[in-house]
Amino acid sequence: MDSTLAEELKKKGVILHAPAATVIEDVGADAFEAGVEIFPGVTIRGTKSRFGANTKLGRSGGGYFEDVVTGKNVDLYGGFFQDCALFDDVTMRGHAEVRGGTLLEEGCESAHHVGYKMTVMLPWVVAGSLVNFCDVLMGGGTSRRNHSEIGSSMALYNFTPWGDKHASMFGDVPRGVFVREAPIFIGGQTQIVSPVLVGFGAVLPAGCSIRRNVPDGQMYGEAATPINRPFHAEMYGAVEPKVKNGLTYLGNLVALQNWYVHVRRVSLRKKESHRKALYEHAQRQLQANVDERVKRLRQLLERLDTSLAAHQAALDARADDLSFAQRYRRIDDHQKMIAQRPQLLAHLESVQKGDFIRKDSDAKVLSTIAHAYKKSNADSLPCWIRDNLPDALRPPAQRLLSTIVDEVSTFPFASGERG
Repeated sequence: MDSTLAEELKKKGVILHAPAATVIEDVGADAFEAGVEIFPGVTIRGTKSRFGANTKLGRSGGGYFEDVVTGKNVDLYGGFFQDCALFDDVTMRGHAEVRGGTLLEEGCESAHHVGYKMTVMLPWVVAGSLVNFCDVLMGGGTSRRNHSEIGSSMALYNFTPWGDKHASMFGDVPRGVFVREAPIFIGGQTQIVSPVLVGFGAVLPAGCSIRRNVPDGQMYGEAATPINRPFHAEMYGAVEPKVKNGLTYLGNLVALQNWYVHVRRVSLRKKESHRKALYEHAQRQLQANVDERVKRLRQLLERLDTSLAAHQAALDARADDLSFAQRYRRIDDHQKMIAQRPQLLAHLESVQKGDFIRKDSDAKVLSTIAHAYKKSNADSLPCWIRDNLPDALRPPAQRLLSTIVDEVSTFPFASGERG
């Protein structure tokens, strides 16, 4: 490590436990706030990297950090972190792998050996050890004591034999950002097959499989089911439910983008340049998630012609164990989706371009929340929203965010719409 940079960091109040065993490249001293503590074996790279006050990096054996932006009091014990935004009081214990598109809001925690990618968590979500949680959005809970929980050895499966990647959502954005909803419990060794939508207050018991949507306040789990039947790599099952879930997920991402534009960013006070950089990096992660979901939905839609032809050939040959009724339902499903495909593709393009981000004049209820927070002496936006948000503001703000979700996710399209 360059001795000049080491001296500059020391003057800023950064604690370097072993400068000779630390690599910092393309990152200047101005990227570190006072009290940042860097342990031996840490590598820091990326021009976007910034670290908030009292952040600790690598205290369980070093780590790699590239284009990582943290808030205050973040504790990253070690592992691989790349292109992620981690808000105040986030803690991740050793051997984590956190990749692009990850946004963890205030107070989120995890134990050791956790893998996140394209993972968005609202405040205070806690994960155990040996957790794989990629392509997911999760909220729920009202505090660190009353939080949504992901049990150890839980796995969320997002990749299919057809080469698709789906996303799952736990809670939702229009209610979740107000941090007043019941927590969601996912038991240890649970296996979740995406795409599913799980409601607030739901309980997924330990050791179960989850393959369908679960409403608010429901305990649900499935036992493993023996399967022994032909598999055709070019032949999809029902596609419409997956597209609907995908659009709902995308709608919630766009609602959260609006929340960042009109609440998070507007709530910044003077001299909060570091928090501004954190919010900007968070918005990059949200856009990365939008881009990923649009890409995956496009891929799915592009494969429908081949799948439809395979179903029609199977019908003619009386192949496999599907009944005539089941086969015709598959064919009808595919034909409906193909008929809607031009409008869907145009719609996805408009979502990706940001056409559903509200103008300031159309989001005054959200900016009113931000300005009210700025006038307070509060330090935590989620806690202020939970405890001090005027009752008159929450319902219209939720309605606006829900309207955004509906605009993105409503399907099928009426004739001539969105095309």
